[in-house]
Amino acid sequence: MRVLFSSTSGHGHVLPMVPLARAFRAAGHDVLWATAAQATPLVTAAGIEAVAAGAHGEQESALRRAVLRQAAAVPGEGRARFVFPRMFGEALTPLMVDDLLGIAETWRPDLLVHEHAELAAPLVAELSGLPSVTHSFGTPIPPPILDDTRERLAELWRTHGLEVPAYVGCYRDGYLDICPPAVQTVPVDHIPGVRPLRPVAEAGAAPPPAEPLVYVTLGTVQNRPELLREVVAGVAALPVQVLVATGPAVEPASLGEQSAHVRVESWVDQPAVLTRCTAVVSHGGSGTFLGALARGLPQLCLPQAADQFRNAEGGTRAGAALALGPGEVSAPSVRAAVTRLLEDPELRRRARQVSDEIAAMPAAEEVAALLAEHSH
Repeated sequence: MRVLFSSTSGHGHVLPMVPLARAFRAAGHDVLWATAAQATPLVTAAGIEAVAAGAHGEQESALRRAVLRQAAAVPGEGRARFVFPRMFGEALTPLMVDDLLGIAETWRPDLLVHEHAELAAPLVAELSGLPSVTHSFGTPIPPPILDDTRERLAELWRTHGLEVPAYVGCYRDGYLDICPPAVQTVPVDHIPGVRPLRPVAEAGAAPPPAEPLVYVTLGTVQNRPELLREVVAGVAALPVQVLVATGPAVEPASLGEQSAHVRVESWVDQPAVLTRCTAVVSHGGSGTFLGALARGLPQLCLPQAADQFRNAEGGTRAGAALALGPGEVSAPSVRAAVTRLLEDPELRRRARQVSDEIAAMPAAEEVAALLAEHSH
Protein backbone atom coordinates (compact mmCIF):
# COMPACT_ATOMS: atom_id res chain seq x y z
CA MET A 1 0.00 0.00 0.00
CA ARG A 2 1.10 3.58 -0.65
CA VAL A 3 0.48 6.14 2.09
CA LEU A 4 0.89 9.87 1.46
CA PHE A 5 1.35 12.01 4.58
CA SER A 6 0.95 15.79 4.43
CA SER A 7 1.63 18.48 6.99
CA THR A 8 2.37 22.12 7.55
CA SER A 9 5.94 23.00 8.49
CA GLY A 10 5.91 23.44 12.27
CA HIS A 11 7.80 20.98 14.47
CA GLY A 12 4.65 20.53 16.55
CA HIS A 13 2.69 19.57 13.42
CA VAL A 14 5.28 17.25 11.86
CA LEU A 15 6.66 15.29 14.81
CA PRO A 16 3.34 13.87 16.16
CA MET A 17 2.82 11.99 12.87
CA VAL A 18 6.31 10.46 12.71
CA PRO A 19 5.50 7.32 14.79
CA LEU A 20 2.62 6.40 12.47
CA ALA A 21 4.67 7.02 9.32
CA ARG A 22 7.45 4.83 10.72
CA ALA A 23 4.93 2.13 11.63
CA PHE A 24 3.62 2.03 8.05
CA ARG A 25 7.17 1.77 6.73
CA ALA A 26 8.09 -0.96 9.20
CA ALA A 27 5.04 -2.93 8.02
CA GLY A 28 6.34 -2.83 4.43
CA HIS A 29 4.19 -0.05 3.02
CA ASP A 30 5.51 2.76 0.79
CA VAL A 31 5.40 6.13 2.58
CA LEU A 32 5.89 9.61 1.13
CA TRP A 33 5.51 12.86 3.08
CA ALA A 34 4.60 16.21 1.51
CA THR A 35 5.42 19.35 3.48
CA ALA A 36 7.06 22.76 3.13
CA ALA A 37 10.67 22.57 1.93
CA GLN A 38 12.12 23.77 5.24
CA ALA A 39 10.38 20.94 7.11
CA THR A 40 11.56 18.08 4.88
CA PRO A 41 14.77 17.57 6.94
CA LEU A 42 12.59 16.81 10.00
CA VAL A 43 10.91 14.05 8.02
CA THR A 44 13.99 12.58 6.34
CA ALA A 45 15.81 12.55 9.69
CA ALA A 46 13.12 10.11 10.81
CA GLY A 47 13.88 7.86 7.84
CA ILE A 48 10.84 8.89 5.79
CA GLU A 49 11.04 10.06 2.17
CA ALA A 50 9.84 13.66 1.83
CA VAL A 51 8.89 15.97 -1.02
CA ALA A 52 8.51 19.76 -0.87
CA ALA A 53 4.98 21.08 -1.37
CA GLY A 54 3.11 24.32 -0.80
CA ALA A 55 4.53 27.65 0.35
CA HIS A 56 8.12 27.56 1.50
CA GLY A 57 11.02 29.72 2.60
CA GLU A 58 10.47 33.47 2.57
CA GLN A 59 7.15 33.02 0.79
CA GLU A 60 5.74 30.99 3.67
CA SER A 61 7.35 33.26 6.28
CA ALA A 62 5.74 36.32 4.67
CA LEU A 63 2.30 34.69 4.63
CA ARG A 64 2.63 33.74 8.29
CA ARG A 65 3.97 37.17 9.33
CA ALA A 66 1.08 38.96 7.63
CA VAL A 67 -1.44 37.02 9.74
CA LEU A 68 0.56 37.23 12.96
CA ARG A 69 0.92 41.01 12.63
CA GLN A 70 -2.87 41.30 12.63
CA ALA A 71 -3.16 38.81 15.47
CA ALA A 72 -0.84 40.80 17.73
CA ALA A 73 -3.77 42.96 18.83
CA VAL A 74 -5.91 39.93 19.74
CA PRO A 75 -5.75 38.70 23.37
CA GLY A 76 -3.77 35.46 23.78
CA GLU A 77 -6.71 33.11 24.28
CA GLY A 78 -8.49 34.50 21.20
CA ARG A 79 -5.54 34.22 18.83
CA ALA A 80 -6.18 30.62 17.81
CA ARG A 81 -9.64 31.49 16.53
CA PHE A 82 -8.18 34.46 14.63
CA VAL A 83 -5.01 32.85 13.28
CA PHE A 84 -6.07 29.33 12.29
CA PRO A 85 -8.65 30.20 9.57
CA ARG A 86 -6.47 32.94 8.10
CA MET A 87 -3.06 31.25 8.25
CA PHE A 88 -3.72 27.53 7.82
CA GLY A 89 -6.83 28.16 5.74
CA GLU A 90 -6.64 31.22 3.46
CA ALA A 91 -2.86 31.69 3.34
CA LEU A 92 -1.37 28.20 3.12
CA THR A 93 -4.04 25.89 1.70
CA PRO A 94 -4.34 27.17 -1.92
CA LEU A 95 -0.64 26.76 -2.70
CA MET A 96 -0.59 23.34 -1.06
CA VAL A 97 -3.57 22.11 -3.09
CA ASP A 98 -1.82 22.56 -6.43
CA ASP A 99 1.34 20.74 -5.33
CA LEU A 100 -0.41 17.98 -3.39
CA LEU A 101 -2.78 17.28 -6.26
CA GLY A 102 0.18 16.87 -8.60
CA ILE A 103 1.94 14.54 -6.16
CA ALA A 104 -1.20 12.43 -5.76
CA GLU A 105 -1.65 12.15 -9.54
CA THR A 106 1.98 11.13 -10.05
CA TRP A 107 2.65 8.95 -7.00
CA ARG A 108 -0.86 7.43 -6.88
CA PRO A 109 -1.30 6.79 -3.12
CA ASP A 110 -3.92 4.49 -1.65
CA LEU A 111 -4.42 6.58 1.51
CA LEU A 112 -3.86 10.20 2.56
CA VAL A 113 -2.99 11.04 6.18
CA HIS A 114 -2.99 14.77 6.93
CA GLU A 115 -2.37 16.66 10.15
CA HIS A 116 -5.25 18.73 11.42
CA ALA A 117 -3.89 22.07 10.16
CA GLU A 118 -3.01 20.85 6.66
CA LEU A 119 -6.28 21.45 4.85
CA ALA A 120 -5.38 20.74 1.22
CA ALA A 121 -5.55 16.96 1.68
CA PRO A 122 -9.35 16.75 2.12
CA LEU A 123 -9.87 18.58 -1.19
CA VAL A 124 -7.24 16.49 -2.96
CA ALA A 125 -8.82 13.32 -1.54
CA GLU A 126 -12.23 14.37 -2.85
CA LEU A 127 -10.84 15.17 -6.31
CA SER A 128 -8.81 11.96 -6.45
CA GLY A 129 -11.38 9.61 -4.95
CA LEU A 130 -9.00 8.63 -2.15
CA PRO A 131 -9.64 7.96 1.53
CA SER A 132 -8.16 10.58 3.86
CA VAL A 133 -7.62 10.41 7.60
CA THR A 134 -7.05 13.41 9.87
CA HIS A 135 -4.20 13.10 12.39
CA SER A 136 -4.44 15.35 15.45
CA PHE A 137 -1.51 17.22 16.93
CA GLY A 138 -3.23 17.67 20.29
CA THR A 139 -6.82 18.50 21.16
CA PRO A 140 -9.25 18.71 18.21
CA ILE A 141 -9.65 22.07 16.48
CA PRO A 142 -12.85 23.55 17.98
CA PRO A 143 -15.79 23.42 15.51
CA PRO A 144 -16.30 27.24 15.40
CA ILE A 145 -12.71 27.65 14.17
CA LEU A 146 -13.27 25.05 11.45
CA ASP A 147 -16.58 26.70 10.52
CA ASP A 148 -14.79 30.00 9.92
CA THR A 149 -12.07 28.21 7.95
CA ARG A 150 -14.70 26.44 5.86
CA GLU A 151 -16.22 29.76 4.80
CA ARG A 152 -12.82 31.15 3.87
CA LEU A 153 -12.00 28.11 1.70
CA ALA A 154 -15.42 27.78 0.04
CA GLU A 155 -14.31 29.63 -3.10
CA LEU A 156 -11.23 27.44 -3.47
CA TRP A 157 -13.40 24.31 -3.40
CA ARG A 158 -15.83 25.89 -5.87
CA THR A 159 -13.02 26.54 -8.36
CA HIS A 160 -12.61 22.76 -8.42
CA GLY A 161 -16.34 22.24 -8.91
CA LEU A 162 -17.05 21.18 -5.33
CA GLU A 163 -18.90 22.47 -2.31
CA VAL A 164 -16.74 22.55 0.80
CA PRO A 165 -18.07 20.00 3.32
CA ALA A 166 -18.47 20.39 7.07
CA TYR A 167 -15.24 20.79 9.05
CA VAL A 168 -13.41 21.68 5.78
CA GLY A 169 -13.46 18.00 4.84
CA CYS A 170 -11.54 16.87 7.91
CA TYR A 171 -12.51 13.50 9.40
CA ARG A 172 -13.54 12.27 5.93
CA ASP A 173 -12.44 8.72 6.69
CA GLY A 174 -11.54 8.96 10.37
CA TYR A 175 -9.74 10.94 13.02
CA LEU A 176 -6.62 9.82 14.87
CA ASP A 177 -6.85 11.34 18.33
CA ILE A 178 -3.56 11.52 20.25
CA CYS A 179 -5.04 13.43 23.20
CA PRO A 180 -5.85 11.23 26.24
CA PRO A 181 -9.38 11.74 27.59
CA ALA A 182 -8.13 13.00 30.97
CA VAL A 183 -6.85 16.25 29.43
CA GLN A 184 -9.27 16.56 26.52
CA THR A 185 -10.93 20.01 26.46
CA VAL A 186 -12.82 19.78 23.15
CA PRO A 187 -15.62 17.18 22.89
CA VAL A 188 -15.23 14.67 20.05
CA ASP A 189 -18.93 13.73 19.78
CA HIS A 190 -19.22 15.54 16.44
CA ILE A 191 -16.27 13.68 14.89
CA PRO A 192 -16.99 10.42 13.02
CA GLY A 193 -14.53 7.55 13.14
CA VAL A 194 -12.44 8.60 16.14
CA ARG A 195 -9.48 6.28 16.72
CA PRO A 196 -7.26 6.85 19.77
CA LEU A 197 -3.53 6.79 19.02
CA ARG A 198 -0.78 6.88 21.61
CA PRO A 199 1.04 10.23 21.20
CA VAL A 200 4.50 8.78 21.87
CA ALA A 201 6.35 5.62 20.93
CA GLU A 202 6.73 4.65 24.58
CA ALA A 203 4.90 5.71 27.72
CA GLY A 204 5.23 5.01 31.42
CA ALA A 205 6.44 7.00 34.39
CA ALA A 206 10.22 7.08 34.71
CA PRO A 207 11.89 6.76 38.14
CA PRO A 208 12.85 10.16 39.58
CA PRO A 209 16.51 11.13 39.08
CA ALA A 210 18.85 11.14 42.07
CA GLU A 211 19.14 14.92 41.78
CA PRO A 212 16.09 17.02 40.78
CA LEU A 213 16.24 18.17 37.15
CA VAL A 214 13.78 20.72 35.74
CA TYR A 215 13.45 20.92 31.96
CA VAL A 216 12.51 24.32 30.49
CA THR A 217 11.41 25.01 26.91
CA LEU A 218 9.14 27.45 25.11
CA GLY A 219 9.17 25.44 21.89
CA THR A 220 10.16 26.76 18.48
CA VAL A 221 7.55 29.50 17.89
CA GLN A 222 6.80 31.23 21.21
CA ASN A 223 10.43 31.09 22.38
CA ARG A 224 10.98 34.83 22.75
CA PRO A 225 14.31 35.46 24.52
CA GLU A 226 12.89 38.10 26.87
CA LEU A 227 10.17 35.70 28.08
CA LEU A 228 12.58 32.78 28.30
CA ARG A 229 15.02 34.85 30.39
CA GLU A 230 12.28 35.61 32.92
CA VAL A 231 11.22 31.97 33.11
CA VAL A 232 14.79 30.70 33.51
CA ALA A 233 15.48 33.28 36.23
CA GLY A 234 12.59 31.87 38.24
CA VAL A 235 13.66 28.23 37.91
CA ALA A 236 17.36 28.99 38.39
CA ALA A 237 16.60 30.48 41.83
CA LEU A 238 15.79 26.97 43.08
CA PRO A 239 18.32 24.38 44.33
CA VAL A 240 17.85 22.09 41.31
CA GLN A 241 19.63 21.25 38.08
CA VAL A 242 18.07 23.11 35.14
CA LEU A 243 18.17 22.18 31.45
CA VAL A 244 16.93 24.82 29.01
CA ALA A 245 16.20 24.25 25.31
CA THR A 246 15.96 27.58 23.48
CA GLY A 247 14.97 26.25 20.05
CA PRO A 248 17.22 26.44 16.97
CA ALA A 249 16.35 30.06 16.12
CA VAL A 250 17.43 31.43 19.52
CA GLU A 251 21.08 31.57 20.52
CA PRO A 252 21.73 30.17 24.02
CA ALA A 253 23.98 33.19 24.67
CA SER A 254 20.92 35.46 24.33
CA LEU A 255 19.82 34.30 27.79
CA GLY A 256 22.97 35.77 29.33
CA GLU A 257 25.41 34.21 31.72
CA GLN A 258 23.95 31.43 33.86
CA SER A 259 24.97 29.71 37.09
CA ALA A 260 26.76 26.36 36.97
CA HIS A 261 23.56 24.43 37.73
CA VAL A 262 21.83 25.84 34.62
CA ARG A 263 22.64 24.33 31.23
CA VAL A 264 21.34 26.05 28.08
CA GLU A 265 21.19 24.29 24.70
CA SER A 266 19.60 25.28 21.41
CA TRP A 267 18.25 21.76 20.83
CA VAL A 268 17.92 18.60 22.92
CA ASP A 269 16.65 15.07 22.44
CA GLN A 270 13.40 15.85 24.22
CA PRO A 271 12.06 12.27 24.57
CA ALA A 272 15.35 11.27 26.20
CA VAL A 273 15.30 14.31 28.49
CA LEU A 274 11.76 13.49 29.62
CA THR A 275 12.91 10.08 30.86
CA ARG A 276 15.37 11.65 33.32
CA CYS A 277 13.83 14.90 34.57
CA THR A 278 11.69 15.67 37.59
CA ALA A 279 9.36 18.37 36.26
CA VAL A 280 8.75 20.39 33.09
CA VAL A 281 8.18 24.09 32.45
CA SER A 282 6.94 24.87 28.94
CA HIS A 283 4.67 26.86 26.67
CA GLY A 284 2.18 23.99 26.78
CA GLY A 285 2.62 23.02 23.14
CA SER A 286 1.10 19.62 22.47
CA GLY A 287 4.37 17.78 21.84
CA THR A 288 5.94 18.81 25.11
CA PHE A 289 2.66 18.73 27.03
CA LEU A 290 1.74 15.18 26.01
CA GLY A 291 5.34 13.97 26.12
CA ALA A 292 5.67 15.08 29.75
CA LEU A 293 2.35 13.47 30.69
CA ALA A 294 3.38 10.23 28.98
CA ARG A 295 6.30 10.09 31.44
CA GLY A 296 4.14 10.99 34.44
CA LEU A 297 5.81 14.38 34.96
CA PRO A 298 4.05 17.31 36.65
CA GLN A 299 4.42 20.47 34.60
CA LEU A 300 3.97 24.21 34.56
CA CYS A 301 2.26 25.46 31.39
CA LEU A 302 2.86 29.03 30.23
CA PRO A 303 0.44 29.22 27.28
CA GLN A 304 0.99 31.97 24.73
CA ALA A 305 -1.15 31.04 21.70
CA ALA A 306 -2.94 28.34 19.70
CA ASP A 307 -3.74 25.02 21.40
CA GLN A 308 -1.51 25.86 24.35
CA PHE A 309 -4.44 27.37 26.27
CA ARG A 310 -6.55 24.25 25.69
CA ASN A 311 -3.68 22.06 26.88
CA ALA A 312 -3.12 24.17 29.99
CA GLU A 313 -6.83 23.96 30.79
CA GLY A 314 -6.85 20.19 30.37
CA GLY A 315 -3.71 19.70 32.45
CA THR A 316 -4.93 21.81 35.35
CA ARG A 317 -8.39 20.25 35.24
CA ALA A 318 -6.79 16.80 35.48
CA GLY A 319 -4.73 17.98 38.45
CA ALA A 320 -1.50 17.10 36.62
CA ALA A 321 -0.30 20.62 35.79
CA LEU A 322 -0.18 24.23 36.91
CA ALA A 323 -0.57 27.19 34.59
CA LEU A 324 0.35 30.87 34.42
CA GLY A 325 -1.31 33.09 31.82
CA PRO A 326 0.62 35.57 29.64
CA GLY A 327 0.17 38.41 32.14
CA GLU A 328 1.11 36.25 35.13
CA VAL A 329 4.61 35.11 34.15
CA SER A 330 7.44 36.54 36.26
CA ALA A 331 10.52 35.09 37.90
CA PRO A 332 8.81 34.99 41.34
CA SER A 333 5.58 33.42 40.02
CA VAL A 334 7.52 30.78 38.08
CA ARG A 335 9.70 30.03 41.12
CA ALA A 336 6.63 29.56 43.34
CA ALA A 337 4.88 27.32 40.80
CA VAL A 338 7.92 25.10 40.21
CA THR A 339 8.43 24.78 43.96
CA ARG A 340 4.92 23.37 44.15
CA LEU A 341 5.61 21.00 41.24
CA LEU A 342 8.56 19.60 43.15
CA GLU A 343 6.88 19.39 46.54
CA ASP A 344 3.23 18.49 45.92
CA PRO A 345 2.87 14.67 45.68
CA GLU A 346 -0.71 14.98 44.44
CA LEU A 347 0.41 16.71 41.21
CA ARG A 348 2.83 13.88 40.51
CA ARG A 349 0.21 11.23 41.35
CA ARG A 350 -2.29 12.79 38.94
CA ALA A 351 0.38 13.09 36.21
CA ARG A 352 1.14 9.39 36.63
CA GLN A 353 -2.54 8.58 36.27
CA VAL A 354 -2.55 10.33 32.89
CA SER A 355 0.66 8.45 32.01
CA ASP A 356 -1.15 5.17 32.64
CA GLU A 357 -4.01 6.33 30.41
CA ILE A 358 -1.58 7.18 27.59
CA ALA A 359 0.22 3.84 27.93
CA ALA A 360 -3.11 2.06 27.42
CA MET A 361 -3.82 3.88 24.12
CA PRO A 362 -3.23 1.90 20.89
CA ALA A 363 0.33 2.11 19.59
CA ALA A 364 1.16 3.39 16.10
CA GLU A 365 1.82 -0.15 14.83
CA GLU A 366 -1.68 -1.26 15.79
CA VAL A 367 -3.33 1.79 14.23
CA ALA A 368 -1.29 1.46 11.01
CA ALA A 369 -2.42 -2.15 10.67
CA LEU A 370 -6.08 -1.18 11.13
CA LEU A 371 -5.85 1.65 8.60
CA ALA A 372 -4.17 -0.61 6.08
CA GLU A 373 -6.89 -3.21 6.52
CA HIS A 374 -9.71 -0.71 6.06
CA SER A 375 -8.08 1.02 3.08
CA HIS A 376 -8.11 -2.08 0.91
